[in-house]
Amino acid sequence: MSGITPYLQGGGNAADACREAAADIAARLGTLRNHLAGLDADRLRMPPSRLADLLAGYDIYARMLDDALHDIAGGLQRTAPAPRRSDVELAGGEYR
Repeated sequence: MSGITPYLQGGGNAADACREAAADIAARLGTLRNHLAGLDADRLRMPPSRLADLLAGYDIYARMLDDALHDIAGGLQRTAPAPRRSDVELAGGEYR
C-alpha cells in the first residue's frame, strides 16, 4: 500500500463545511462588532476605555473561535489511523 494515503470518507467535505462555517461566523461576528463599536459609551453608562477593553476582548475571542474552527477543519483532513482489531471486533466486524 505504499504511495496510498487513506483519508476519512467524507473528511474533505466536512473540513470544507467547517471552513465555510468559520467564514460565515467570522462575517457575522464582524457585523456585530461594527455595531458594538458604533455604540455610544456614555449612553451605555460606561467609560469609553471600558468599552474599548470589552471590544478588545471580543476581538480576541472571535480570533480564538476562528482558529479553533480552522484547527478542527485541519484535523478532519488528516489521514485516518488504521482501525484497531479490538475496535473492529467490538463493532461486530471482522478484522482484515
